[in-house]
Amino acid sequence: MRNMIALGFGILLVLTGALGGLAWSVCRLYVPEDKCAVLTRKTGTELPAGQIIATEPRQKGIQEQVLGPGRHWLLPLRWEVRLVDLTVIPSGKPETWEWSHSLSAAQRDQLRDGTFKFEGKFPMIGIVTRKVGPRSDEIIVDRASKKQGILREVLSPGTYKINPEVFDVQLSEATVIPAGFVGVVTNMFGDSPPRAAGFSLREDTAPAKAAPPAQDEPGAEEKGDNTGEEEYRYLSSLAEPGQRGVLRDVLQPGVYFINPKLQRVTLLEIGYNEYSQIKVSEADNLRIAFPSNTGYTIRVGVTVVWGIHPRHAPQIISEFGNIDRVLDKIIGPQLRSICRNIGSTYDARDFIQGEKRELFQQDLTSELHRVCGQKNVDILLALVREIEVQAPNAGPDAGDVTEDLKRTIQQSFVAIEKQITKQKQREAATVKAKLEEEQKKIDIVRETVVADTRVMVANIGAEAEKEAAEIDAQAQLEVATTQQQVAELDALRIEILGQAKADVEKMKKESEAKGYRMLIDAFGSPAAYNLYTFAENFEPQSIRLFFAGEGTFWTDLTRFEEAGAARLLQPTADSTSGP
Repeated sequence: MRNMIALGFGILLVLTGALGGLAWSVCRLYVPEDKCAVLTRKTGTELPAGQIIATEPRQKGIQEQVLGPGRHWLLPLRWEVRLVDLTVIPSGKPETWEWSHSLSAAQRDQLRDGTFKFEGKFPMIGIVTRKVGPRSDEIIVDRASKKQGILREVLSPGTYKINPEVFDVQLSEATVIPAGFVGVVTNMFGDSPPRAAGFSLREDTAPAKAAPPAQDEPGAEEKGDNTGEEEYRYLSSLAEPGQRGVLRDVLQPGVYFINPKLQRVTLLEIGYNEYSQIKVSEADNLRIAFPSNTGYTIRVGVTVVWGIHPRHAPQIISEFGNIDRVLDKIIGPQLRSICRNIGSTYDARDFIQGEKRELFQQDLTSELHRVCGQKNVDILLALVREIEVQAPNAGPDAGDVTEDLKRTIQQSFVAIEKQITKQKQREAATVKAKLEEEQKKIDIVRETVVADTRVMVANIGAEAEKEAAEIDAQAQLEVATTQQQVAELDALRIEILGQAKADVEKMKKESEAKGYRMLIDAFGSPAAYNLYTFAENFEPQSIRLFFAGEGTFWTDLTRFEEAGAARLLQPTADSTSGP
């Protein structure tokens, strides 16, 4: 029984290993890292009529979903596999980007034509078109709608597994806006915004004036009259998000992933540009000609420095389309018209004189700034670079006539300057004489001041000496007074000290007398006290007594003590005699 169990277990292991090896070799699908697998189901429910991609589970045919890189397990009897490349959207190489901060003339022409492109490998985007699904009248569809058409969303840089049977991916460069530029966005699909096309009166002007003639009409710029033009503004409503047309907001410098099928981005350089009407050559002479007040023909070469603010860029693109039309429809015609209107009020000599020429340039700049400002174009400066004056009915001698005019003007200026010089010289002589007179007056005043100063100094010195003597006398008086007070105090001190000393001596004597009286009283009598005093103060060194006979007693104090003692030792008569 045990052998049967072991045999069955071994057979099971062998079958399991065989099935595993068969699945590993037959059912295993490995998709490389740069590929994806498009699956076609061989069995299952048939697709509806007209449908070529299976969108539901267990439907027969090409599946919408694909398998990404890696290991997968599939039954070969049920599935057919086709490997396709992954869709790669390049991210670009920033180190190759070349930003042009100052465009050349050719680059500016390309920018105005819409063909300008910066050099470098910039990021790409993928424009996706869905090839299967329900058909729709819409060109742009959402990805979630499953409809055929161009998807609104684009693929940003990266790697995607895209089914080529369902989607078609077209690579396109991302929108790149460098520093110094803005992007004006135009929606090509959406609802139409309310738009009032034509001309309308400004709110701050008087009513009822006819619309001005278009500047591109034949002969419009030769009329030299823009009466009423500054009172009109072209109305062009900008689009809001979701509406068709130019959007109000612009794109700032950066990289944007915008669907070019849905939106168009127009690059617009921000800052000031140059527009010149000058003489380049004899064949290419763009100078502006107009008659002066005196009939002379004036030709001026003008350079205008102009620019567009970013907030006005959408309005400019909406009304004119590109920069070329701004130059052709605004700056160029207005410049010629204003030059003729203002220049015709000046005399020919005014364009030769420096002061009048400067005034003409200021008037031109001010008027051009005002008129173009109503068109959202900012004028920084209108610089008059060249001025040529031609005589009326210019012929072979026109140059001589002009030179005579210049010479006459110069001579008149020279004469005026000479007259002014002489006048200034006379005024200088008068001032010089006046100066000398004033200098003499100054000398007199100086001497007077010196004399007055000396008198004042002497008076001040005498007054100072007087005050010093008074102060010295007062000081001596105060010193004497102080010394007297000191002497009085000194005498008083001596008197007090003498009285005190006398009092002390008196008190001492009285005390001694009281002491003696008390001692006398203590001894009983003055004699006793004297004996006491004698005995107390008696301190002899030696006492000698000399006996030289009866009636004579010589005393030798040195021997007095011994004699006294001997005398005492002698027996008396009473002591020698017995009873």
